Formats: sequence, structure tokens, C-alpha cells
Amino acid sequence: MVDSTLFIDILLWAVYLLLAASVAMAVWSAVHGVRTHESSADPIAARRTSMIGYATAGLVAVCLLLTYLLASTQPVVTNGKPFTDTLWLRLTDMFIYTSILLICLCSAIVVVAKFRR
Repeated sequence: MVDSTLFIDILLWAVYLLLAASVAMAVWSAVHGVRTHESSADPIAARRTSMIGYATAGLVAVCLLLTYLLASTQPVVTNGKPFTDTLWLRLTDMFIYTSILLICLCSAIVVVAKFRR
């Protein structure tokens, strides 16, 4: 019989590694974007582009905050044991709800952009 805790440890380390890699790539992408950002000859277009970036970051931050505040703190039974840590319950709900909301919003934007032209 295979020890299942070995696979759980491997899975957790893989998730930690992927999290670290994605955070590193996000930071690198942001730094690279700021360094290679070229000023447009049209200041109106440059202002509109920067406002879209700021609005997107702000809306994601507001979405994360709202979904955290609206998240459930009801205990969850996991492997026969109740899980009652409210911080992790709220964070889990926050990421689930934010992911679902952003996927739906992106899908709606793609559909609107497709039929707009």
C-alpha cells in the first residue's frame, strides 16, 4: 500500500513552487512593463491607456476586498474534523468568488467586443 501523505507533501510543495513562480513572474512583468513603457505621441491615448490599467488594478482590489467582507465564516467539516479558522475560511471564499466573478466578467467582455465590430 502506498503512503498517501507522501503525495500530499509533494502536492503542497508543487503548489508552493507554482505560487512562488507566479508571484515572481507578476513582479517581473510589472517591472518590465514600467521600464519598457514608451510614451505615445498622442498624450490622450497614453492617458487613456494608463487610466485603463489603474482602473483594472483598482477594480480587482475592490473586488477582493468586497468578496472578503462578504465571505462566509461557517465552519466546514474536512476529513471528519470541523475547520473553524475564520481567516482561512474567508480567504478561501474570497479567492473562489473573485475568480468566478473575473472569469464571468472577462467572458462578457470578450462577447461584447466580438459583436461590437
